Amino acid sequence: MLTTKRNLVGLGAAALLLTGSGVGTAVAQPGGAGDVSARGVHGDSKANASYAYAHATWKWTGPGSTSKVKVYVNDQRCRDGYDSFAFMQFKGTDGAVITGESRAWNYNSDCVGRGKSTKFPRFSDGFNVAKARVVVCKNDVTGSGDTCKKGNWHKNPKA
Repeated sequence: MLTTKRNLVGLGAAALLLTGSGVGTAVAQPGGAGDVSARGVHGDSKANASYAYAHATWKWTGPGSTSKVKVYVNDQRCRDGYDSFAFMQFKGTDGAVITGESRAWNYNSDCVGRGKSTKFPRFSDGFNVAKARVVVCKNDVTGSGDTCKKGNWHKNPKA
C-alpha cells in the first residue's frame, strides 16, 4: 500500500513538471478561443503640440484595414484665432504614406478646453498597412501648409 501511494505521488509530481514545462499544455488552434490572431489588436497614436493635442484609437482588423477610428482633438490655445484639427496617416509596407480624408475639428468658437471626439470611417487599402498615426494641426495658413505635429507610428501586428 505504501508503494502505491508513493507511486501516485510521484506520478502527480511528474505531471506538474510536464505541465509547467509546456509539454502538457494545450496548443491554440487557428480561430480557436486562445488564438490571438483571430482577435483584433488595438492601436493608438498621440500627437502633442503647444497649440493642440490629438489622440486616436482603433482596432487592426487585418493586414490592410482598421475598424472605425476614434479621434480626439483639443485646442490647447483656445481663442487664439486658429482652429485645431486632426487627421490620420497610414504607411504601407512599401513605405508610401497615405493621408486620410477625414478631419476632426476643435473650432475656436466652440473651444471650452475639453476638446472634441469624432469617429472616422474604417480605413482599408489594397496593400498591407504597416503603420498608422494621428497628426494634429492648427489652421494657420490659407490653403495648405498648416503648422502640424505628427504623432507616433503604431505598428500593425497583422501586416
